[in-house]
Order: sequence, then C-alpha cells, then structure tokens
Amino acid sequence: MSKRGRPAIKLKALLIDLNGTLHLGSEPTKNAVNAIEKLRKAKIPFIFCSNSTKESSKHLLSGLNDMGFKAKQEELMTSLSACRQFVQERGYQRPYLLMSDSAKQEFTSSSSSAEKSYDSVILGLHPPSLSYDNLNIAFRILKQEPISVNLVENSFSKSSKPILIAPHKSSYQQSPSTDHLPEGLSLGIGPFVTLLEEAGGIQAEIVGKPTERFFELAIERLKRNAGMEQGFNSNDIGIIGDDISNDLGDGAKELGLTRILVKTGKYRPESEKTNHPPDLLYETFAEFVEDFLHKL
Repeated sequence: MSKRGRPAIKLKALLIDLNGTLHLGSEPTKNAVNAIEKLRKAKIPFIFCSNSTKESSKHLLSGLNDMGFKAKQEELMTSLSACRQFVQERGYQRPYLLMSDSAKQEFTSSSSSAEKSYDSVILGLHPPSLSYDNLNIAFRILKQEPISVNLVENSFSKSSKPILIAPHKSSYQQSPSTDHLPEGLSLGIGPFVTLLEEAGGIQAEIVGKPTERFFELAIERLKRNAGMEQGFNSNDIGIIGDDISNDLGDGAKELGLTRILVKTGKYRPESEKTNHPPDLLYETFAEFVEDFLHKL
C-alpha cells in the first residue's frame, strides 16, 4: 500500500463511490459493510456517490440495503438525480430518455411518454435502449429532423435547439460475469455520448461525477445532513473510488478534495500513474477506513 500527500487523519467527511469500491455487482467488497458501520459509529459524515444510470435511486438504495449497508435516502447522491435536478433547473420538460424503465422513474414529472416534441435527450447505460433505431431518433431530435409521419409530433421550438444531457462519459466499467462473458471491463456510456456529440455537432452537458457541479451538490447534502455544525470545507473532504478519471478527476481536483484510489473494481495495475495521481492509494475501501479511523 502506498500513501501520498495529505494524511487521512485531516479528513472530516467522505464521498464514497459505490460499484467497484463499496461493492462489485451485488457483492460487497471485502469487509466493506463492516467499514461503513465503523464510520457510522465514529460519526463520520458521508455520502454515497454513484454514477450508475442503470436504475433509479430507489432501486439503488434497495440494493445497498440488501447487501447490508443500511443506507438512507439522504445519504445517496446519483448522477441520475443530478440529471433530474439539471433538467428541472433549466426548464426542460420533454426529455427523450434512453435508459431502463427503472432509471426513467427519476423523471416521472417529465412528459417524455406523452408527446414527441422533445426538448432534450438524456442517456443512461441500458444496452437495449442504445439500439441503432433509438440512437438515430436521438440524433434526429438533436438535429431537429422529423421523427414521425405525424407532422404534429415533429414540432420543435424555434427559440432553442434540443440539448444532449449525460450523467458522465465513462468509457468502460467493471462488469460481473454473464451467460456470454466472464467478469471484466465492459463498454460504458461515454462512447455513445461521443457518438451523438459527433453526429449532432454539439457538446453534451455532463452533470455527474467527476464534474465540479456534482461534487458541490454532494457537499451541500453532506452539510445539510450534518446540520451545518461541523462547517467543513472541500479540503476537509475525501472522495474515494476505483476510477482515477471518473471518480477522482476534474471536479475533485478543482475543489481540492483529497482523492483516494482503491485497487478494486475497474482499477488495473499502474492506474495511479497519471499526470494527476491520487493523494492516497489503498487495496480496498475497508483498508482505507481502518487506517483513517486509526489516525483520528
């Protein structure tokens, strides 16, 4: 185990990645459940931060509890919930949703199923939704091309073009074994976002990890959960994950968060050898927690 930069003892709160860090699929990483319980007993504030776009926050929370993490709704921040908040703040009401039925539950107040004069396109990682036909409809919406023989359904606002919204641009993810493939890295949502950016001649609005906006929202929730009593700043907070770019990149660096990389999930040997290496490197999430609490 190597340790770089600021010691963990200075941290007052944590942002914790889920899949690949806290669990792999439906299985917790080694001693992770016990590690979360230790953080609770030590009264260390934390937020679970997920870039998963496969399911709604409700289903994600249920999965965490099935694994024994005893998670609460106010402890969970997801890229899909960040997408929903972005859509609401910007006034988009008719998104074309390329995601699972579970993930679509995050956008129940939108009228995407009621009409086809879409004002935005939002991508989630759901292979059946990312077919050529569906991606082509998304492309046509972005280019304001007809998508139906019914002319009424092809109406677009003349004042603004539809935009492309994505939770993140992760190129790949760690996947469990399936009937067709063994455990290993699998294609992420990033290449599909890039495809629509290239074809549509636009730039997607990225709102999940590792954007500064996402981490700011997570920190706001941390403070709210802690009742503002602890008054910590961003440099008092650690972000821990298995992806040096999509967990610990951009916004985490800009805000001055302590960046902690674990050797589970999508981590591969020498992943830490980048222009912006992590501040701390641990074998597992539980090992970090043990060291962190020992130094308090």
